[in-house]
Amino acid sequence: MKKLLLVTCMTALLSAPALAETPEDALQSRFRAAEALLDANLVKESVPGAAIGIVHNQELIWSHQFGVESFRTNNPVTDDTLFSICSVSKLFNGIAAMNLVEDGSLALDAPLSQYDSGLGMTDNQGSEEPVTARGILTHVAGLPREGTRDYWADNSFPDTAGLIETVSTQEQLYRPYDHWQYSNLGMAMLGDVVGKLSGTNWDDYIDQTIFTPLGMSRSVTDMPFDLVGKGFAQGYYIRSPKGDRNAVEEHSFRAFAPAAGIASSVNDMAKFASWHFRLHEKGGQEILKATTLKNMQRVHWVGADFDEPAWGLAYATRRYGKATMWGHGGYCPGARTEFVMRLPKKIGVVMMVSANDVSPGAMVKTIYALTESAIAKVYNSKAENGTEAAAVNDGAAADKAVNLSDYEGSYAVANYDWDGYVGINEDGLFFMPIFSNDPVKNIENWVHEEGDRFRRKRKDDTLAEAIEFERDATGKVTGLVQHSYRSTKR
Repeated sequence: MKKLLLVTCMTALLSAPALAETPEDALQSRFRAAEALLDANLVKESVPGAAIGIVHNQELIWSHQFGVESFRTNNPVTDDTLFSICSVSKLFNGIAAMNLVEDGSLALDAPLSQYDSGLGMTDNQGSEEPVTARGILTHVAGLPREGTRDYWADNSFPDTAGLIETVSTQEQLYRPYDHWQYSNLGMAMLGDVVGKLSGTNWDDYIDQTIFTPLGMSRSVTDMPFDLVGKGFAQGYYIRSPKGDRNAVEEHSFRAFAPAAGIASSVNDMAKFASWHFRLHEKGGQEILKATTLKNMQRVHWVGADFDEPAWGLAYATRRYGKATMWGHGGYCPGARTEFVMRLPKKIGVVMMVSANDVSPGAMVKTIYALTESAIAKVYNSKAENGTEAAAVNDGAAADKAVNLSDYEGSYAVANYDWDGYVGINEDGLFFMPIFSNDPVKNIENWVHEEGDRFRRKRKDDTLAEAIEFERDATGKVTGLVQHSYRSTKR
């Protein structure tokens, strides 16, 4: 019986194809799938320009660019293209404030009006506590979201004098800590105090304290409209019923720059993410003490029934399944941004788009889910062994019975939005439906059977229907058939 079993096992091993793809191969295929998913969705949404990057620890390991900086110049978006990062600016405002807390200039729980009497808002709520930097950073200070008029409608943001005036004519909405209320006005007020206490002004303090030390040489604290189409992505408003987009008019965020005024690039935001990972791992002090940053990135506020946003000091949380992500989103005239970090895994993702009706948040979540495990496998192996991750299977690459890269690429069904991407796993192929509500959750894994035939693997590892790839007279893969549906390779 043992001899028969040995012969059977040897026969199976010899007849099976040696699909010896490495974890690095599989990761690169996931990145290409991410590019296909992004491009298809951005084209569908008529996005003018976008850029995305993934950081692992101290390295920008992948980036992708889409579209142009401006319809006038048609210059392509690059990793150095500046985008308005909107409310992600609040992270920089928070770090600057905590830098002043560390040096004793600002007290987190002192009345903000102690530093500027013009910021004393009328309180008819009977508050037991004053408006403080802590309350503003966690959005529980009881302040209104905005000023007395809708300056977002025409981008006529007030200067410092206008900010003081609008504060003086408003009342607190709530007592501090009664309710969570996101407040751009509060962040502008805190930015005014940061500028006064810094001995310079808010813009210079951000540049000197954060941008310059981190090498964020492209980033600026207001919109560089002189660089539109020449390094700065022009923002565009929502599409009209005819599909047209109007360009955002030139403007300055002025006193509201601490809430939404920074412009940055993928390369610079990668440096920002790496700073977090570095300080968390090494401790000590770099711009802030590691303990201060960690304190900012713990939950300081969550609703009584856990039904409101969980907020740190300036930092917001996202829940990707059971994983907590720290960062911030941004939404402002003609632009949207998403910046998230999974701190234990040292993975960060930033995405910026130059249209305000397309949210990058869902795309970032999908890209993270698509690549996180593959990134961890490759880079954890490198960290442990100091080498590239090795192939799991024993067959040498030159001895492969099938070249999986022949099949990789985007596939489409005529007249339907059933686009999908066929990518490479270490032991076969995967198929990701591009326009699915959850592309990663609906990924199919295909195992090789023979020739150009694969079989879908169910979750219980049993095999389902066959997938047949088609080739032309030159041997090039041109399509596939599954369930009798024919998809053409793009």
